[in-house]
Amino acid sequence: MGIALLAILPAIIMIIVWSAGGSKVMSPELQQKTMQEYTEKLNQRNADIIFYQKDPIGPANLKARRVNALNDQGLALNLFSDKAFHVIILDDLDGSLALKDQDIQKLKSLLLNDHFRIVYLGTMHYNQLVQGEILSRSANHVDGTKSYLTYVNNKNMRSSVEGAAFADEPTTMPITSGLTEEETIIYTVIVELGRKDLYWT
Repeated sequence: MGIALLAILPAIIMIIVWSAGGSKVMSPELQQKTMQEYTEKLNQRNADIIFYQKDPIGPANLKARRVNALNDQGLALNLFSDKAFHVIILDDLDGSLALKDQDIQKLKSLLLNDHFRIVYLGTMHYNQLVQGEILSRSANHVDGTKSYLTYVNNKNMRSSVEGAAFADEPTTMPITSGLTEEETIIYTVIVELGRKDLYWT
């Protein structure tokens, strides 16, 4: 009986470890493969993923582009009219993003009139985006939150998520090491946009 128990003990331990935090026992190769699968789910949504002022960060299979101006010429939406959705990512995690008043006005128009999904990552421009009616200050808002998503859903209602409910605590991320803090948050955004239909309805 004791020998039989010893024989199955490693399997029991593996099941317990997997249940407690499954991604922690994934091999690096499986972590990368899982991340690529989430990214492909996002790609299949036929979304125009736009990084403002910064080159796209993410897995090699992420379909995304960079724009340097939030005007019609800079956004070049006529070239992406076949896309079902547009998502603009404002990566300000290092505090270097420049947002002028005219940028805020354009973002508001993109949100309300063109049904853009707007992702803000950072803290510096949070109050400016709230005052510009792009972000809504949550009753549960916590200073220092770094990730926000706002959009108008198919029923023409504003929806938003922030913080741990979005990307501040990357519990869904398959990759557990080897990424910078910025990459971890952006990769988590990709996972969340890929896995949750909620953000597209």
